[in-house]
Amino acid sequence: MHGAGNWTLLLLTLTACTSSQPAVSGSEEYYSPKEPRFEDHVYNPTVHTVQFFKKGFELSPAIIELGSPDPLVLRFDDFSPDAENLFYTVVHCNADWQPSDLAPSQYLNGMPSDFIPSPRQSFNTLRHFLQYEVEFPNDMMQPTVAGNYIMKVYRDNDPGDLVLTHRFLVFENRVQIQAGIVPTRDIERRDADQQLDLTLSYPGISVPDPFSDLKVAVLQNMRWDDVRTGFRPKFIRDSELIYDQPKEGVFPGGNEWRGADLKNTRYSTLRVNRFITSPEGLDEAILLPDEKREFKVYLDQPDINGKYLVRNDLVQGDPLSADYIYVDFTLPRSMEQTGGDVYVYGGVSDFQCRKEFRCTWDAERKAYTLRVLVKQGYIDYAYAFLPTGTTVPDLTLLEGSHFQTENDYLILVYVRDYQLRCDRLLGLRFLNSRKG
Repeated sequence: MHGAGNWTLLLLTLTACTSSQPAVSGSEEYYSPKEPRFEDHVYNPTVHTVQFFKKGFELSPAIIELGSPDPLVLRFDDFSPDAENLFYTVVHCNADWQPSDLAPSQYLNGMPSDFIPSPRQSFNTLRHFLQYEVEFPNDMMQPTVAGNYIMKVYRDNDPGDLVLTHRFLVFENRVQIQAGIVPTRDIERRDADQQLDLTLSYPGISVPDPFSDLKVAVLQNMRWDDVRTGFRPKFIRDSELIYDQPKEGVFPGGNEWRGADLKNTRYSTLRVNRFITSPEGLDEAILLPDEKREFKVYLDQPDINGKYLVRNDLVQGDPLSADYIYVDFTLPRSMEQTGGDVYVYGGVSDFQCRKEFRCTWDAERKAYTLRVLVKQGYIDYAYAFLPTGTTVPDLTLLEGSHFQTENDYLILVYVRDYQLRCDRLLGLRFLNSRKG
């Protein structure tokens, strides 16, 4: 508690939570048109398994500190038989993921674009693919301004012929962030929701108007489709902002993610009933039917919070030997869920409701089913319900929600730079709901 006598109080009316939410592709043709989208998006149906991570740790998000010598790695597969001439560039964006007014020469040191090295061919796989990989920053291109960035990959040095776009973050650690996950003040939701408590301090940084010049965004488990924005502090003292359990920071606790081990197709592993040979000649994993969980009591079980690890146990550490296999999911239900669609959701679907991951209702079996092609590895997933006409899927309707669930949070603090006329990412903190 902060003593009222020690503070200069500014009581503010809380505003409703707003989100910078990308469109979800469940109800549209995913691969068209090729207008640039400032989000994670694939524009070519032959491109699969896009990964963007910190070099040496495939489960890490695409985030680096400004000036860090550790690069990010962008990796993706292409089912096309022939290699293509691919190029890439990066675009600086403001806090709302719209391009900033900066010219490339203002936020990049080096070349404004560069080519992606020639791909490598898969080996010992039933499904042939070409794998492209590029590291950033590199000798040809380094960012000089912290903030949100989009990497754009395109063909034949034509920026209009897009292959994919992907987000990444470059930050400076100048804003001090104190944060924790606490029970919500809403007694009726205390067993289901997690509340973020937040205090910021920015000594040595000029912020003329902390209400408009400083923006906060919070993600749960790196889900950009449900990013929370619109935070406004309740109290201010000098260069410290007290948010005091803002309603924008209330998240459903959700449930622990379901998991399936597909790293070895020679024997049944976690959640795999059996492997068969598909009509297409590829391996096919028939998963055990998933249990209904929306009304069950909380059960603690280890997970990787929705992430997706590409791996073939027979050839450790080389994604070129990880094959593509069909996976069959089954979720028994007493009746079909009306008013929307059900998706298998997680890192394996790029944390999006992509049409190839949309489940089909089987009235005879009384279950939602899905058969989808994925690359070998370990997958965390959940069943998401996307109401018709909305963009944010509900991960609690079919999975349940519990305060005890272990979740990762990412807090981002942007400060408006009036000299550069852009938002700079000057504060970043990872927070775990259990470990802090």
